[in-house]
Amino acid sequence: MSTKKERCLKEILFIDCCIVNRDTYAVVGEKDYGEKYDPWKEWPPTHLVFYYNERLWRGEEPWGCIRFGKNNFKWSKLVHMDSDSVIIVDNERGVETRIISAKISEREQEIPREILRTVENLKNIHGTIYAVGTGRGVARRDGKNKWTLISKEIQGKMIKDTNVLSLGFDAIDGFEAHKDLYAGGGHSDMWHYDGEHWRVIDLPILKMRIRAIVCAGDGNVYAVGRYGKIVVGREDNWKSVEQDLTTQDFTDAVWYDDRLYVCTERDLYELKDGKLTKTVFNEIQPFSFKSLYVNDGLLMSAGSYSMAIFDGKKWNVIYGEKTIDDTNLILAQKMLNDAEETLDNLEDLTDAVKTLPKK
Repeated sequence: MSTKKERCLKEILFIDCCIVNRDTYAVVGEKDYGEKYDPWKEWPPTHLVFYYNERLWRGEEPWGCIRFGKNNFKWSKLVHMDSDSVIIVDNERGVETRIISAKISEREQEIPREILRTVENLKNIHGTIYAVGTGRGVARRDGKNKWTLISKEIQGKMIKDTNVLSLGFDAIDGFEAHKDLYAGGGHSDMWHYDGEHWRVIDLPILKMRIRAIVCAGDGNVYAVGRYGKIVVGREDNWKSVEQDLTTQDFTDAVWYDDRLYVCTERDLYELKDGKLTKTVFNEIQPFSFKSLYVNDGLLMSAGSYSMAIFDGKKWNVIYGEKTIDDTNLILAQKMLNDAEETLDNLEDLTDAVKTLPKK
């Protein structure tokens, strides 16, 4: 491992990814907590890592990174703004942009708290950047330091004493840049925006924890979430997609080529013609999954310890590969996922306790 690669990637857990262009890929990661950081007292350093494919062809170092100090950019989200720039926004509304070719980074003003309380997800929808957060917050980026709240009319539709975790938003996508948007999260808390007004969507699964929404190339909207749940539809017509391959949480989904790709932290799946199948790799495959991204004709996957690109024909595992028979790595990943599932169950139990009537 080169010195620069080690400095960028050592003890880093990837949490989000994006494709800037066909030759430049980016991931945002946090230093592994380990025993060094108490998450209740301080956040670990965050790295914005770049991989430059064209440098590799020229025999140069392909890795580069920007390192933020402790307590900066916690649980960040990352998207491309155009073919030469990215924007990173953290859970606490911090914003930074990066022009790739000029190597210029700029820290912008925080998204005002009256617009968003937290940022749970970030999305480039046909060139327009949207951020979503708790309390059904949806903000559109209209320029540098300019975010417009577009969901105010539904933020007032809160039910008194409702558990806030049952309300969105954690995901957004759209068929157009400024209208025909779908946002959702919480427990089946999904809404449609026509450019002026929002209306609630009745999903066929109650209390579905929505993790990702895709306005797909086949004209349908897909929502995926916890315990392997998938729904598909548009406007007022929705149905559940039945599958028996996994009960793991789906963490992300994208439309690529002619199908939906959806992942857990352990595996990648493809949904085509209503049938879910596991993605088939050759001898080498990514060690882990979590985030997916599509841009410039490519599909990207990044897990806690992996980064891979698919061009429609072949997967290129850039970092964190495993062989099919690597038993130790597979067992380690299984232990990690089992621990995360236990935490999910505790979260559900906490939700239930919060809804009990007070004596």
